[in-house]
Amino acid sequence: MRCALETTNEVDNWILQSPPTARYAVVLKDRDRPTVPHVFKRGNPANLGEEVPRQFVAVVAGPERQPFSIGSGRLELARAIIDPDNPLTARVIVNRVWAHHFGAGLVRTPSDFGTRAEPPSHPELLDWLTSRFIEDGWSLKRLHRRIMLSETYRQASRSGEKGQKTGGDSDQREHPSPYSIDPENRLLWRMNERRLSFEEMRDSFLSAAGQLNCSIGGRAGDLLSPQFTRRSLYGSIDRQFLPSALRVFDFANPDLHIPLRSDTTVPQQALFFLNHPLMIGYAQALAARTSTAGSAQERVQQMYRLAFQRPATAEEARSAVELIELASQEDPVSGPSPTAAAWQYGYGEFDDVSQRIAHFEKLPHFTGTAWQGGPTYPDSKLGWAQLTSAGGHPGNDRAHAAIRRWTAPRDMQVNLKSTLIHEPKEGEGVRGIVVSSRDGLLNHANVHHRQVELSAEPLTVKAGDTLDFVADIGNKLSYNQFLWKAVITSADPSAIVFDSERDFGNQSVKRLGPWEQLAQVLLAANEFVFVD
Repeated sequence: MRCALETTNEVDNWILQSPPTARYAVVLKDRDRPTVPHVFKRGNPANLGEEVPRQFVAVVAGPERQPFSIGSGRLELARAIIDPDNPLTARVIVNRVWAHHFGAGLVRTPSDFGTRAEPPSHPELLDWLTSRFIEDGWSLKRLHRRIMLSETYRQASRSGEKGQKTGGDSDQREHPSPYSIDPENRLLWRMNERRLSFEEMRDSFLSAAGQLNCSIGGRAGDLLSPQFTRRSLYGSIDRQFLPSALRVFDFANPDLHIPLRSDTTVPQQALFFLNHPLMIGYAQALAARTSTAGSAQERVQQMYRLAFQRPATAEEARSAVELIELASQEDPVSGPSPTAAAWQYGYGEFDDVSQRIAHFEKLPHFTGTAWQGGPTYPDSKLGWAQLTSAGGHPGNDRAHAAIRRWTAPRDMQVNLKSTLIHEPKEGEGVRGIVVSSRDGLLNHANVHHRQVELSAEPLTVKAGDTLDFVADIGNKLSYNQFLWKAVITSADPSAIVFDSERDFGNQSVKRLGPWEQLAQVLLAANEFVFVD
């Protein structure tokens, strides 16, 4: 068992320290002599049944179909798929393009044109568009143009009245409204309102904020990274770790065939608009983009034009100015509690000779629940170094120990109590060290599969003195995760309590300014996230 753990540890270290792999391409090449596939009787490849030659599906090719004869048959399959006599391929793509523009296809089941599917709402229209599509050389650009220049596409979503009365006094007959005749709008008497997908919405945010990078080609990037401002078309998707923000907005499951996305409305979507760092950044950028406007009224109008491509009405402009005036009366900074402000989270090294901290650097990335080296964990530079409210994990060597630092806000006497816990039976545990910038080493212990009290009392500290709680790997990197809670209590009558677990994450928060709040309101409005 010990050898297996050491091997696992060596593999982990090798992965973290290895340079990036060289670029390579995967190609598909036919065999010189393609084999003829057979039916596997009862699924057993050793029990071959009749031959199954490669050929097109009978329901489309008809009874006179012939097996493919050129290599693997892929070329012949491709030609059969786009054959003008094939009634499915062109109609399927035309139906999907129509669904993209109208929210629903002429056939509501984009991947099912069979007997279980609903018939087309407009079969002649589908046939006509398909014929034009093939005549245009299968040009999607021309298909989009043809649909978008039609009067059907250019309708408003609120056309038509709920009910109209005609005739004189003696004949007040009420005509039924279109809503009662065709509530689902299958006859296309108006445009369907459609909410933007997450990708469309993100690109719209970037455009309004003046940050959208429209360059063509290049590498993919993280859709949720503020630094990645290219179109969502170039976003990378990790099938194994799909971000929860994408799931909240009904992003298609990349592991499954999803012909239609669901369209849900859940509270998490509103919380995304209010709290997600991306939305905060977009609001700040939109406000900054309009900062050179003259009067408040001019800035409101400019912000509306950037967000909605229209000027604000008189009522909207008045409400916006009122919001700015009320927000200007708020405190722009919500500071942390006095106890939370005393803590810092970083990494560094304990010098065994001087009995002091050799160096201390703040961990650069906060996930909302942990401080660590970057958005991916472990980090390529700082490795496994991480601090959470309950504990954390040291870095890959002693030079990257996890350090929770407390700084004395004033002169006082304090009592320190802390408990270091290492739970796993595997590995050799973690080394815990408590260091004072004034007095040097206060306490230390090597902890493996047990808990140890690392306390010191009373201590005299001056304003700016630090107490560091250092956790490093000890002898080697293997199962070094730990739990460590520290409580520092002032010995004077005020009895201020600094609790490492309670105070974690309660950092200073800079509130959005008045114009940034208005920008956030506009970006979260239905008018912005819906296509009308």
